[in-house]
Amino acid sequence: MIEDRLSSSLIDMSFRRINSNAEGIYLFYQLKNGEAYIVSIIHTPEGDEFSPLQYQHILGQMKDSFLRGGSHEIHLLSLIFTEKPEKAKQLCQADGDNHWIINLTTNQLIIYETQASDFLGLRGILENLLMEELVSTGQRDGQEYLSNQAKPEWSPLRVRAAAKKRWLSPVNTILIGLNVLAFLLMQYTNLFGGTKEMMAKGALSWVFIKENKEYYRILTSMFMHSDWRHLLNNMLVLFFVGDNLERAAGKARYLIIYFGTGVIAGISSVSYNMVMNHVVYSIGASGAILGVVGAMLYILIVNKGRLENISSHQIFLFAVFSLYGGISNASIDQAAHIGGFAAGLLLAMIIYRKPKQENLI
Repeated sequence: MIEDRLSSSLIDMSFRRINSNAEGIYLFYQLKNGEAYIVSIIHTPEGDEFSPLQYQHILGQMKDSFLRGGSHEIHLLSLIFTEKPEKAKQLCQADGDNHWIINLTTNQLIIYETQASDFLGLRGILENLLMEELVSTGQRDGQEYLSNQAKPEWSPLRVRAAAKKRWLSPVNTILIGLNVLAFLLMQYTNLFGGTKEMMAKGALSWVFIKENKEYYRILTSMFMHSDWRHLLNNMLVLFFVGDNLERAAGKARYLIIYFGTGVIAGISSVSYNMVMNHVVYSIGASGAILGVVGAMLYILIVNKGRLENISSHQIFLFAVFSLYGGISNASIDQAAHIGGFAAGLLLAMIIYRKPKQENLI
């Protein structure tokens, strides 16, 4: 059945299913950066099993449950499966949400101009599933289905522009930009005295911190890189993992994790090298980035292995390769890497809370 195949597709998209006590209603959700994306599947064969008021009450209960669970914004798509779309049309009048009708008689998707024309890419998935259903049952071929989709039997109004695209997470993008800008200024300008001068004044070394109290070096060293390879390696990991962490934890928590783990990584480096009496200069965002990896690994474990488009297996590989690179290369600040990674795990345990969900209606 089309509903079963749609359920499988939603689960493949990292949606999770929630139990419902109401017959004929199924609910799937996905959490992103404190926002809840809900897809409800509502069966009303005759189109009038629910009055508009009952229908709005059901959707309201769904949204209230997520708000109580900690989500600060709700995006809801209600998929109405019916054999009588003319009657079910009355349910699409509810304001503030998206309501699509699936005509079970003709296996067609009906969307009105007051509704979003897409929802996380589900429109294309639904249309493909409906076409496959028709072709598999021999009712018509794919070309005929597409033709009828363009001219539905009772002319829904034109749909609006496509839904929002997924943009890069703003805080993570700014952090990457600051790292690149600092590198360009250090390598290609004399604005701050050139490379040697910036290294002398900004690199991390316990000698300057102990003797001159130059604690600012813990922060400045986080935005300095030795060459393009050093910069690109760090920024690629940050681009992938940091983007997902910001979506999962939120902007404020992400900033706390990034700078908190960077500072702790710096303190770890200073403490270790001072005890070992190693006079070294350390630069790079690696400590903070390993902290981001550690925090993301913890969040994935809490969310049972997968969140949006990243898995605990992928993060585990990032962590292993990054930590191995630090241990196997004598020129890399191993104390900063290990300290940053451990700090990421710890900070995530302290400040991240998985939103609680309840059984609905």
